[in-house]
Parts: sequence; C-alpha cells; structure tokens
Amino acid sequence: MTGEPRPAVRVLALLFSVMATGGLIGFGWERLTYEEIPEDPMERVPAEEMRAARSGRTPGDEALLQRALSHFPPYPRGSRPEVLAADYLGSDVPIAVAWFSTEDPPDRVLSHYRGTLLDAGLPALSEHHGEHAGYVGYWSPSTEEVHLVSTLAQGGETLVFVSSGRMAPLLEGPAKVPEWIPLPVETEDALALTFSLEGATQHVVSGRVPRSTVPEVVELFLRSFGERGWSVEATHPARDAIAELEVRRGGVRGLVMVRRTLPAQEVDIYLSLTERMRSPDEESEEEASR
Repeated sequence: MTGEPRPAVRVLALLFSVMATGGLIGFGWERLTYEEIPEDPMERVPAEEMRAARSGRTPGDEALLQRALSHFPPYPRGSRPEVLAADYLGSDVPIAVAWFSTEDPPDRVLSHYRGTLLDAGLPALSEHHGEHAGYVGYWSPSTEEVHLVSTLAQGGETLVFVSSGRMAPLLEGPAKVPEWIPLPVETEDALALTFSLEGATQHVVSGRVPRSTVPEVVELFLRSFGERGWSVEATHPARDAIAELEVRRGGVRGLVMVRRTLPAQEVDIYLSLTERMRSPDEESEEEASR
C-alpha cells in the first residue's frame, strides 16, 4: 500500500478491525485468530446458528443488503448473504454490513474481489494478515465512502463481511480515547469508536507506535495495563510481526492486537474492550475494594 493516501489506509484498517472483532456488532467473538488458538466453545457462535437466526428477510433487511452489497457482485462459491448490522457508528457515519460464508480460503476470496475492483478501474487497497484474515476495498474521495470486503477464517470456513459506508467523519473529529483505557505514551494517531450494545458498551481503539517492534510494544502494554491493575494474558506470543493479549479488569474484558507489517518501522495497535453494565451492588463492591 506504499504511496496510498494515509487517511484512506487508516479508515480501511480501522473498519477491518471492527469487522474482524465481530462481537461489537452482534456475534460475540472476542478474539481475532491468525493461528489456531484454543477457545472456549461456550463463547463461540457457530455460523450455522447465525444463518438460522437470519433465515427470514424483512423489507428492511433487503434494503440494508442492497446498501452493503451494491458495490460487490455475489461471490460464486458463497452462502446466501445476510444482514449483520447497520448505522452502529452513529447518525453521522451511515454504514451497512452484510456477511456470508464460503469454504474457500480467505486469500482466494480477497483475490477474487481485488480482481473485480481492478477490472472496474477502481484503486483497490488490500492487506493480508497471514493466511487467516485480511481485507480488500476502496475509498471514494468524491463521496467519502469506504467499500470493504473483510475475511476471517474460523471453524473450517471463511466468514466474509461486506460493508459500505461514509467513513470520513471518523477522521474529521476522532473521539478521544477514554482516560481509563491504558495506552503507551508513545502511541500516535489514536482513533476511538464507542458502540452501545444490549447490556454493554464496546470500545475499539486503533493507533500506531513509531520506530518500534512488536515485542517492545507488548512490553509497553504489559507495563501500562499492569500499573492500572489489569490482568493480562498473552494468547499469541510476541514475534516480529504480531502478538495478542487478553486483558481484564472488573466488568471490562477485551483483546489487544499488536501488528507490524515488515519492513515498516512502526507498529499498529488495536484494542477491543467490552464494558458490561453492572448492578448497583457490583459497583458498590468495586468501590469498597479500591
């Protein structure tokens, strides 16, 4: 993506992190896996159940599917597209998201849609996260819209998220990162999104640490979270390219992803934290423990 406009790259990367951590818009996944990582089967929502829950379509569903899919043709070896979410970023950021599944690997899906965009004369932006995840899409400066296909391999199939929305407001006035979320002081270009869910609030944060390595940034996170009383567990050991941390404190739990695309001299960071609503008794117990 060398030479591409940085705002476009940042918006696509942030939107991909939103798609891949699908729990914040309705599925309840809590980790983005690039390798096979043991998981609690009670926390995973099988694609079969998602299909059954969305088997019937309303006129509203059809309209949302049209918004999400109008810029991408159907995938030749995919399941029937279904609605995932719409306009969850607020009234100033209209977006529609659909999903489908396929037995094809993510790389094949991304290659298909990259070719579709290039054949249409559109400037395709893409990025692969190993063999298990990635995205391809384009940014339209005239309409300030992002059209994106994101992939995530899980459970022996590939889940594909197709989204279309006006993302420019995210860069015009990015929300301030809540002070209670620990970030290394070296973090630059931090962007924050907040989602109101049923019984919880989801916070998604992205940023970058310049002139650093993945192990160095992991150490910064371990220090910053530890100093604030968070429990931290590494679920994907720090390497030159990627690391993952699961974090928890009180009613908040989430995932920190640290990634470096070589030979870049900066490290990208993504945080997805779920803050569940607590009863008055739980809040009183936490105050008493401080």
